[in-house]
This record gives sequence, structure tokens and C-alpha cells, in this order.
Amino acid sequence: RPSPGSAAYGAAKAGLHSLATSLAVEWAPQVRVNALTLGMVRTEQAHLHYGDEDGIAAVEKTIPLLRMAAPSEVGETCVFLASDKAAYFTGATLTMHGGGERPAFLDAATVNKEKNE
Repeated sequence: RPSPGSAAYGAAKAGLHSLATSLAVEWAPQVRVNALTLGMVRTEQAHLHYGDEDGIAAVEKTIPLLRMAAPSEVGETCVFLASDKAAYFTGATLTMHGGGERPAFLDAATVNKEKNE
């Protein structure tokens, strides 16, 4: 997603997606190459990005599943991609973000304000 001050970061992420798809073609069938795109993950250092528990809880409310991913969930997804159960996955980018982030315009729009009050 676009974010002010992070154009280089976004471009690098897009480059990783392109790298994974290119290597999947180049290295098949001996090697499978996939990418995992993550949303917010609640690590032991989440407070450095989101603040105290109240800040973390406020950020989590913006995620459709109402929580950040656990690091173990990321690990389990990586294990799945490396397993025989994902044998036909190559050149894929799996997006793991709990439904993304609620668009700001939904809360800013006034069309449904009276109905919900």
C-alpha cells in the first residue's frame, strides 16, 4: 500500500515480487520460488511502531480480522509453502494481512452516519 515517505520501500517490495516470479520460471522444475507479503505482525517490538497496548489495540481495530498476525502464523505459512501440500505453488505471492486495512474514506464518508447513530 502506498505510504508517505516510503516510495523506495514500496519499489523494493515490488521488485521482490518480480524476482520471485522470474526465478520461479528460471529454476523450475527443480526449485519452487514463492513470496509472502505480510501485513502487520505483532512481534515483541510492535510497541516501537504502534506505541503502548492502547496504540496497538487501536491499530488492530483497522484490520478486518481485528488483530495483527502472530509470528507463529507467519512461520506456519512458510512451512506450508515449503511442504508437499504446496507442491504446485511456484511464482506465487501469498498475501497474509488479515483482510488488509479498512480504507479511511469509509469512516470519513457521511452517507451512512445518520443511519448508524
